[in-house]
Amino acid sequence: MSKVLREFGYVKYRQTNPDSGLGEEIRRAVTSSDTSVLVVHVVAHGTLAQSGEGGLYVVGSDGSTLDDPVSSWISLIESHPGKQRPLTLFILDLCHSGAAATLPWHQEMPTGRRRAWVISATSRQDKAFDYRLSRATTTVLQQYLDGTLRVDPSYRHIPLPTVGHEISRAVAELNAAEGYTQQIEVSRVPFTDHTQLDDLPFFPNPWHHRRASVLSEVHSGLTSLLDETFDSRHFMLRGAGTEPLDRGLGQGYFRGRETEVRTLTHWLNGQGPGFRIVTGKPGVGKSALLGVLVCAAHPTLRTPTQPLWFVLPAKPAHNDRLIVVHARRRGLEQIANSLARQMGATKEDCPAGGWDAQSLTRLAHAGTGTAYTLVIDALDEAERPDDVAQALLLPLARSALTADTGLRLLIGTRSEPRFAALLQLAQEAGGLINLDDAVPCDVHRALRQYVADLLAVDTPYAARDAAEAANALAEGIAARLTGINDPARDEVHVPDGTRPLGWGEFLVAGLYLQRVLDLPTERDPDLARQLGRAVPLGLAELLELDLARRTDRPHLRPTLAALAHAKGLGMPERVVAHVAAAFAPSQVGSGPLPHTAVRRALAQARFYLRRDIDVNGTTLYRLFHEGLAERLRADPYGSPAQEQTS
Repeated sequence: MSKVLREFGYVKYRQTNPDSGLGEEIRRAVTSSDTSVLVVHVVAHGTLAQSGEGGLYVVGSDGSTLDDPVSSWISLIESHPGKQRPLTLFILDLCHSGAAATLPWHQEMPTGRRRAWVISATSRQDKAFDYRLSRATTTVLQQYLDGTLRVDPSYRHIPLPTVGHEISRAVAELNAAEGYTQQIEVSRVPFTDHTQLDDLPFFPNPWHHRRASVLSEVHSGLTSLLDETFDSRHFMLRGAGTEPLDRGLGQGYFRGRETEVRTLTHWLNGQGPGFRIVTGKPGVGKSALLGVLVCAAHPTLRTPTQPLWFVLPAKPAHNDRLIVVHARRRGLEQIANSLARQMGATKEDCPAGGWDAQSLTRLAHAGTGTAYTLVIDALDEAERPDDVAQALLLPLARSALTADTGLRLLIGTRSEPRFAALLQLAQEAGGLINLDDAVPCDVHRALRQYVADLLAVDTPYAARDAAEAANALAEGIAARLTGINDPARDEVHVPDGTRPLGWGEFLVAGLYLQRVLDLPTERDPDLARQLGRAVPLGLAELLELDLARRTDRPHLRPTLAALAHAKGLGMPERVVAHVAAAFAPSQVGSGPLPHTAVRRALAQARFYLRRDIDVNGTTLYRLFHEGLAERLRADPYGSPAQEQTS
């Protein structure tokens, strides 16, 4: 235990008096002004007093009981708020030690004011066995050091509740292996207390990135200001147009869609029909279009995301009544509650039956000032989207088309039969924008510029001797994906610019470009153009092409197949290891994939992934596009036919 604590930067407390006992040294340590963070680890017998307060006492190695109870050490820290005391973690490997973790007066203290925290070996009534807490704690801390366990690199410290959870798991494993049941006890926090414990500095995160990306800085600063269901990360990343290349938010690459940008800018500024829909095929850019406009119009996002939207041909005005929801994996109740919260409603305002279209309309109408502008993206990826559309959005859309209702509504979704009523209503109101109807030559021009701009920043194609090749590569990709100036169209007798593409051109181009950048730089313009024209005409084909090139990475496809089943914000590594094993023929029946193999596969698949962070600091992963998930759920192993054609 001492060794692993030293690796976390601790030094052993210097004993001031060789003749003093354990109790006296602990009292000196917890009242010391020489340290700001302290860990007190006690391994001994513990006993409860049979009279008085029945407190927990440590029994020394000579069999005698210390004069002061453990609670007195905690009191020395907490009962003197005006005195300097170290932030202290007690790790008590004693029988009955839960008595110190659940002191009634300590639990009543506001969480944010506590300076003493306890992890105890067992509950007040039970005994501790064979140094089990100390062994489990040492194992867990060592696993954080060697990377077997991790919290997200954005966390400066390992959250103490997460450490406690892992220690509890390790103790349970020792219980199963050695017999005798033991369950740890920890300092408790009221579930109504939202004080964050992520930054208690007891265990620095060995994997913390000190050079935060622009995305991390912007997103971490906005998370506490925006509603959870808003999901600002989604709108910023999509609006940036850099997700396939993992470039964060330093520069915006949204290109094209000038007509749609101008139309929606006027709409966001209060003009046109009260209800609109942006629709189109998967990956066509619905979320990118909505994302860049939301970043420009939202009062909280507008300034920090200016590099993303400043190049737009028309820029929506600052809108302090903009309400935004990312519907992916959200249910009807979650979406309705978020709309109400963002319109200023409190828990006390909620109707007895919960928020619905009628009560939300009344809430919007009761407001003073301009109408609320509601933007809901990814309706097709919501939980039970039919219910969301029929019970909530269709009535809201009808209200939005009625004068003076206090709200306007914009929805982003795929064009699917289950949304027929919404699509028809938007069509009849002149509010339907179908991105599939774009003029091919406009898409070709914007796509060529998009690829060229991506190549011009931090790639080998930015070099002077590769400039012509970069232009040719961009032209080749744009030609093949749009059918404009593509020699292959003559081979299949397809009219210029009419070849249908099942996925969004910009999405496929971005992913293919990453594959190109993995290859040696092609400086010959003719060969670079041929390389561009080799882009697959579908996202699924691109995925299969990529996987076929990675035959030396056997865990990549099973990992992606596992993530195709991720729910909510995503799947943690530990779960990925178990699920991926079911899709790895060599692993079936042999337990989960090794964590090193999972980490390697996640790194290899990073261009297909979105990353989020769970409440306990654990990194969560999911596929960045639902179309990829659908493909891998339908064919998790890779059919022989695909392998041959790849």
